[in-house]
Amino acid sequence: MIVHFTDKLRKKLHIPELTTEEVRTGKHLRWYANLFTAQRVQYILTTNASSLFSVVIFGGGVTDDSLYLQRFLGELRDHLDDLDMLLIYDRVIAPKTGAITLAKTASRSVLGSMNDMVNICKYKFDIDDAGPWQASQVINDTPFTINGYKYPRDAFAQMPLD
Repeated sequence: MIVHFTDKLRKKLHIPELTTEEVRTGKHLRWYANLFTAQRVQYILTTNASSLFSVVIFGGGVTDDSLYLQRFLGELRDHLDDLDMLLIYDRVIAPKTGAITLAKTASRSVLGSMNDMVNICKYKFDIDDAGPWQASQVINDTPFTINGYKYPRDAFAQMPLD
C-alpha cells in the first residue's frame, strides 16, 4: 500500500522529506492525502488515486503518520462497511496495511480533483453543518471527470481485486 502526502500534511505530521516512489501496487492500494482547514478546523482528505473514493477525517490531534494511518484505515473500513464493500477491505486492503510506503504526491490530476473535493467539503460544512462522515458521502456520490464521470463509490467497487 502506498500513501502520497502533500507537503502541507507531511509538515504537520513531522515526516522527513519524501521522494516520489514508484511502487507497483493494486488500484485499491494507492492513496493521496491532503490537509485542509474549514471553519478553523483541520481535516485530512484521503483519496484513492484510481476511483477517487475518499474519506474525510478530523485532522486535530493527528500528530504523526502512524496515528493518521490508524484513523484513516478505521474510517475507510467503516465507510466500506456502510456501502457493503467490507469484502474489499478485508481481502485487499487489510492484508497490505503492514507494509505502507509513504511518498510525495505524483499526480496533478488527482490533486486537482482533491481540490474540488475540498471545496465540496467546505460548502457542506458551511451550509449544511455537516461533519466529515457526511462530507465523505457527498464526495463519493459526486461524479468526476478524471474517472470518466463515474461516482467514486461505484468506480471503487468496480475495480478488479488485485
